[in-house]
Amino acid sequence: MTRTVHHYYPYGSQNIGDELVAHALRQALPRVLGPLEFVNFPANKTYTGSQALGLRGENLARNNAEADFVLIGGSNLLEPRKPGPENAFRTGQAWGVVTDRPSIAQLEKPLILLGQGTGSSYGQRLPHYLSPAREEIQQLHKKAVVSAVRDYATQRRLAEIGVTTECTGCPVTFLTDRAVTAGDERLPLLVSFPPERMTRYWTGRRFMQSAMDYVSWLQREGVPVIVTLHDRRDREPAQKWVPSGVEIFDPLDIPDLIARFENCRGVVGFRLHAALLGLGLGKPILPVGVDWRGLGFIETFELQDLSIRPFRLGQFSKLKRLTRELLSQPQRVCETLTDAKNFFRQKYERTLTLVASKIDAAQSAAHAA
Repeated sequence: MTRTVHHYYPYGSQNIGDELVAHALRQALPRVLGPLEFVNFPANKTYTGSQALGLRGENLARNNAEADFVLIGGSNLLEPRKPGPENAFRTGQAWGVVTDRPSIAQLEKPLILLGQGTGSSYGQRLPHYLSPAREEIQQLHKKAVVSAVRDYATQRRLAEIGVTTECTGCPVTFLTDRAVTAGDERLPLLVSFPPERMTRYWTGRRFMQSAMDYVSWLQREGVPVIVTLHDRRDREPAQKWVPSGVEIFDPLDIPDLIARFENCRGVVGFRLHAALLGLGLGKPILPVGVDWRGLGFIETFELQDLSIRPFRLGQFSKLKRLTRELLSQPQRVCETLTDAKNFFRQKYERTLTLVASKIDAAQSAAHAA
């Protein structure tokens, strides 16, 4: 029997990483639950189509009438939104999911929360939750039969408002169970283009220039290199910033993105989901802590020795040293990454097993009633 899952995530986002996390969840859940049919629901205003937004109104009615269970899963859905003209609380966008307390209370189907995280913009502190985000998040987690987040920073933010949850890492990290192994030296090194939005700040423009100088250094060293895009809004800026003669890869869709990453030597992740995808496919990675999303991943997987971050002296010298190690003597890099991936993969698999048992138990109880 095929079960129906109503999946809330940043459906329609311009950032392909949001769709990548949804893809990873949809690969994992059928392994423990059997055949599933996923129905997309836009969690927030990243969606620009005609479907209603969020867990409320006509969407809630459909959830209760049609779904076997509801999944809120992936990306920065637990990121607080500051009050202001563009994010005013009156829009229902106090955090990453549009909902309200009465709607949460009216949800009748089992609720699963997986793979979410918080975050912040370049150079900004990790925000705290304000009302009504705090109350909605608390209520959703009380309603959920299973919840897990992608990093310790998110786990700590939830603990501050009295919410206890598991940290399993991002689902993209476990797209395959492969160990990390050195890539063929004939293949290109992939460098993800940093978020263009950082260039709104002087320090961000300087960091972007340093990142592109690093790409030029790879060229001079004779290392085949491709710059990968992860957000449609970065297409035009990349033409301006990427050094002449370097290929820019702009994925058509998720299979195209995965195929490109499968065929590479390693990944330098100025984008969080570039590093996650590389690790998920068993590729050696060097993550960069551009913002709290990346820093959360680096801290959680204890990859400080294999990463760099802005605002510290000598970071790009460190990146060049790490790159030489990855290309010439990758054993330490691969072993460190494999150990971290295996540790969190076991936690993730235990969480998936718990999901299956909770959903089966809930449906058995419903049928008995």
